[in-house]
This record gives sequence, structure tokens and C-alpha cells, in this order.
Amino acid sequence: MILDRLRNRPGAGRFASAFSSRLGSAVLSFLVLLVASHALSTQEYGLYVFLFSIGSALGLIFVLGQQILVVKHYRSGIGLDDRGNKALLRVNALWLILGVGTLIAASIIGFLIRGRLPAPYDQIYVALIFAAVYAVSEYLQNYFRIHGRINLSLTPREIAWRVASAAVLASLAAGGVLYGGAEAFWAVTLLLAAATAYQMRHFVRDEGVAFLGKSGRTDRVTRRQWRKESYYFIANNILNSASAYLETIVIGAALGLDQAAFYFVALRIAMFLTLPVAAIDTVGIPMIAARFQAEDVAGAQRLVGRLSFASFAISLTGALGLAIVGNYVLVLFNAEFAQHHDVLIALCLSAVSLAFFGPGSWLLMIGGGERYFLIGRSILFVFYLGLLFGLAKLDGLMGIAIAGLLMNVASNLIATVWVMRRWRIDNMATAFLKPFLLFDGRRERRRVQKSVAVDRRIALTEGNGEASA
Repeated sequence: MILDRLRNRPGAGRFASAFSSRLGSAVLSFLVLLVASHALSTQEYGLYVFLFSIGSALGLIFVLGQQILVVKHYRSGIGLDDRGNKALLRVNALWLILGVGTLIAASIIGFLIRGRLPAPYDQIYVALIFAAVYAVSEYLQNYFRIHGRINLSLTPREIAWRVASAAVLASLAAGGVLYGGAEAFWAVTLLLAAATAYQMRHFVRDEGVAFLGKSGRTDRVTRRQWRKESYYFIANNILNSASAYLETIVIGAALGLDQAAFYFVALRIAMFLTLPVAAIDTVGIPMIAARFQAEDVAGAQRLVGRLSFASFAISLTGALGLAIVGNYVLVLFNAEFAQHHDVLIALCLSAVSLAFFGPGSWLLMIGGGERYFLIGRSILFVFYLGLLFGLAKLDGLMGIAIAGLLMNVASNLIATVWVMRRWRIDNMATAFLKPFLLFDGRRERRRVQKSVAVDRRIALTEGNGEASA
């Protein structure tokens, strides 16, 4: 019934396209990992995922918040502001040049001093190059999705890059020229550069480069506001990157690359369960933002509630399936991985918790709550680091997985509190049910309507008094 309703809603086609692209991406990512795990020894595979984790984390950080800024402020369709868009793109470009330039400069330094660094840190320069490409790719994905061009947003990186990576790694292994994890990572980095160049070609064709000149200039107040928002987005991106990749990096550095190899595989398997959330982020957020711009809060609530409930239901069903077949999936990569099936279950619970809270963090970020979110998550992050290292010593990989689960739940809870207060919207999956478990929207609307009615009566009374006088 839920899916039937969604199918008949505006934008359902784009949601289905986004979901299918994300599903294809996850399946292909799984395929790339599977090919790499059989083409490389466990230790070299651990090096590959270690470099990938560092590169991806730095890429998300050094996009410098511009992927969020463009989603928040770019105007397309109704209310199109061409001059404002050009100014925004100019600001985006300057920040990206700074971020990518910093990564390339650091990569050059890393290459020059690589002989002085112990393994695996002597290969860090490759991860920095990957991060520079990934940052540009991340921005372009968000630029194209606000235009509703989902295929151009997702296909180059999520589909084409992964298909090419699997094929190239398998070919190199078959030809006997895949010598280690660093070489495998070089291959996927060059392929990502090609996919990103394809997106960049379309971006330049659509927008040109004139916005880099005088046509892209704007007033100082606007620039200051965007710069302030960018700082908050950067800080939150650091926390996002840490939550996504820090655990694998810590495991690789402290427990060994073989342990990192397992954890990365298990984490990617669990990420299958976040596909509905990814589809919401890709298509749902612009649709929700449009309702806010039209001051249609009730419509936004209905859309958020339906999408969150649908994503949670799908994610929970997938988690139950992985609880049954997870052992067999892990054996596909390495027979030794099956002994950590309980860790996979914990990671699945973490993924389901993300689906339960739907697009809460995105609603907060586009609504101006970035400062609140940053402060709240920064406080949580201090406790998270303590939990991460404490539970890692106490219970190894399972302790690390539990620390990540607790951090995800706490972070999403503080976002939900803000969204309820700011937007008067419940973003949790339970919002689809009546009454809401933690927030009764009908009661709140009655309170607001009653308050407005009282204000109107007071205004009328004061107006009549002034007229009589």
C-alpha cells in the first residue's frame, strides 16, 4: 500500500530511478570488493581498503561543504534566480579550488617523502589524489541532482566507475600484473577521474565558465553569509567522514590491515540497508525543500513521513535477511570473515537506525541548524572517541561496531529534536503512524491554530479600541 501511494506521487519516477541507481551502485560496489578480495592477499586487500577509507574521508571533508551549499541555495525552475545562481557557483568554485589544491599539494609532499614513511603510510599520497577527485565528484553529484538529472548525478560514479573498476581489477589480476593493494587503488583512482571528467564536461556545457568572472560577483553580505554556512558545513562534514570511515582507519592502524579488510567488507554489506535513505537524499530532499519554499508544511510532513516509513521498512526487512544469510555472504570474500558474523549484525542495526530517522540531518542542514548540529555532534564526538577506543580494547571489532551504533542514534536524535522545533515536522519512520510516538503533529497544529486565533482576537480588540478613541 505504501509503495502504491508513493508510485502515484509527483517525483516517484525520480525516486525509483535514484533507488535503482543506488541499488546498482551497492551491488557493483559489492562486486568490486569481491573481485579485489580474490585478486589480492588479505594483507594487500587491507591496504586497498585502508587507502580507500582515507581517500573517501578526505574527499568528503575537502569538498568544503559546497555540496550542501549548492543544494540549499541553488534555484531552478519556479523562482529561478540566474544571477544568484552564478554567484553561488563562483563561490563553490573558489572553495573547491582551495580544497582540491590543498590535497594535490599534500599529495606531492607525500610522494617526495614516501621513502621516509613506514608502510602503509608511504602510500598515503595516492589516497590524497583520490580524495581530490572524489571531492569534485561529490560536488557534481549534488549539482546535478538539484536539477532532477538523476542519471547524470549517479550513473558516472555509482554505476560506470564501479563496473569499470571490477572489470579492470579482474583483468589485471588475470594478466598477472596486479601486484598489490596500492596498484589496485591507483587503477580505481584513474577510473574515477575519467567518470568525474565526464560529469565536468556536462557541467561546463550547461553553466559555462563566465560565472568565474564579473557575472558571478555578489554583494559582501551574501558572501559573508555563505562563507559562514560553509564553515559549519565543513565542520559537519568532518564529523560525517569520521563516522563513516574513522572506524576502518583506526582498525587498520591499531588492529592490523587484515582486520580492517573484514570490517570494511562488513560495513559495505550493511550499507545495502541504507539504500532507501540514499534515494531520499538524492530525490526527496529537493522535493521537501520545494514544499518548504511554498510554505506547505503539511505537505512536507506527509512526504517525509511516507518516505521515512518506507525506507525503514525496506531496511529492516533487509537486516532480517542478512541475519540469516550473512555468514554465507562473508564467506564469499574470505572464509575467516564468517567468525565475525555478530559484528555484521551490529553494523546492520546501525544502518537500520539511520533509515528510521530518514532525512532528519538534511532537513536540519538546509533549515539553518548547522550551528546547533555542529555543537551537538562535537560534544557527542568527544564521548564517541572515548567509547571507540574503550570498547575497542574491551571487545575488539564488536566494541567498535557498538560505538558506531550509539553515535549514529545519538546524532540523529539531536537532529530530530531540532527539526521538530524548527519545522514542526517529525522525520522519524513512526511519523507515518497516528498518533506520532514522540511528537503529535495534530496536537501541535491545534495549539498553533489556537494561538493564532487568540492573537487575531487581541488584534481585533485593540483595533476596535483605537477606532473608538
